[in-house]
Amino acid sequence: MTVLNSNLAAAWTPEDYGALVDRVVDATSVAFTAGTVIDTQLQSIRIPILAADPSTGWYAENTPITLTDPTTTEIEIKPTKVAGLTQASNEAVADSEPAVANQIGTSLARDISKKVDAAFFANTTTNGPPGLLSVSGVQVVDTGAVWANIDAVHDGKAAALAQGANLTHILLAPDVALQLAKTKVQTGSNQGLFDNVADGITLAGLTVLVSPAIPAGNAWAVDNSQVLIVRRTGTAVVVSTDAAFGSDAVQIRATSRVGFGFANPAGIVRLYDAA
Repeated sequence: MTVLNSNLAAAWTPEDYGALVDRVVDATSVAFTAGTVIDTQLQSIRIPILAADPSTGWYAENTPITLTDPTTTEIEIKPTKVAGLTQASNEAVADSEPAVANQIGTSLARDISKKVDAAFFANTTTNGPPGLLSVSGVQVVDTGAVWANIDAVHDGKAAALAQGANLTHILLAPDVALQLAKTKVQTGSNQGLFDNVADGITLAGLTVLVSPAIPAGNAWAVDNSQVLIVRRTGTAVVVSTDAAFGSDAVQIRATSRVGFGFANPAGIVRLYDAA
């Protein structure tokens, strides 16, 4: 019997897999959660930036108003490919239930999510997009070796606000998150620094996200409207019965093209022991 699309389980079709992978990446990637996601079908996307408003002033009646121009610029974001490949025997495909196929898709998506976050918090990644550490002109707040309080977070908020950013998220390395979780508001109190709200945890009013991709001792604070995550054409999953013909198997390939854009570098805050 020949395996055709018409008799292949629906869970193995590219459309079903692609939707599943996209949803999982969105849900598990810190980068996708902390930024504004832009979907495109183009090779690159240019984002217009209004760097400064036109100047205004006070004028007497019936006097000329000075012409002024806004300052404009742009950033170009080119999504690059992150991909994964796995193989399953035809016996496993024939004997499995759709839930097994879902697990394969979820596993591919989970690793795509890890690779996206690793690139997001890195400097440069071979064949990948430049990340936060590559951005020049970010605000730096020295936290010292121990986070005894959240004064550094408030300092970061003030510094970013002066540069036109209203911080929304703080992204923590696991060790920083643990340290802050154990720090109390005052001696003798059991009340921690984190606030539990309906949709998660906040710190000094900022939504808290924790990622193992952030180096120990580091934290980042961002305005999610100024951090752009560009995804080209969504996640595609292709099943091939030809690539592993000699092994009597099928191969499943997941690809996603992702790029990052930082519209206001001076509105990004890095918090760490800078000494």
